[in-house]
Amino acid sequence: MTIDDLISEIKRSTQHIYLYHFTDKSNLESINVKGLLSKKKMRAEGWWPERTGGNELSHSLDTYRGIDPFVSLCMTQNHPMKFTACSTGSLSEPVYLAIQPEILKIPGTKMAFGVANANDTEILPLEEALDKLDTEVIYRRTEWADPDVNLRLRAAEKYEILIPETVPRDLIAGTC
Repeated sequence: MTIDDLISEIKRSTQHIYLYHFTDKSNLESINVKGLLSKKKMRAEGWWPERTGGNELSHSLDTYRGIDPFVSLCMTQNHPMKFTACSTGSLSEPVYLAIQPEILKIPGTKMAFGVANANDTEILPLEEALDKLDTEVIYRRTEWADPDVNLRLRAAEKYEILIPETVPRDLIAGTC
């Protein structure tokens, strides 16, 4: 599979035709102006959003794991970290942003096969990760009630796509 093949599969899907980023509604104004910025870039520019999906520990782990220069995207609108952010109160009005799949063409994009800041999560350059992705369970109709398929889906919902530095505003399709 190539990056163009993955983009085509996403666009043909009846399940998810975008990639996603969860945030708080209070952040939409700055996102509309700047796009989505990595934690490292926000720190370098000297500002921080009012509400973030992570807490101090997760931000420290992002730095430790070397992923703070990246913006994290999900492949579905059911990432387990969004649930955590809502239950801890980090996000009071959560929204998902729909991201055009062409974002995958940005050089330096990586793929995390789970929550990216977890110690045991494998992170690869996207080109190396493509053949390991379980795209069938995300982008095609599968029997999610089947316990084996459901396990595959739960694992795939943890995947994170890591975009270097910025998701430009023109690749953000809107909220969902």
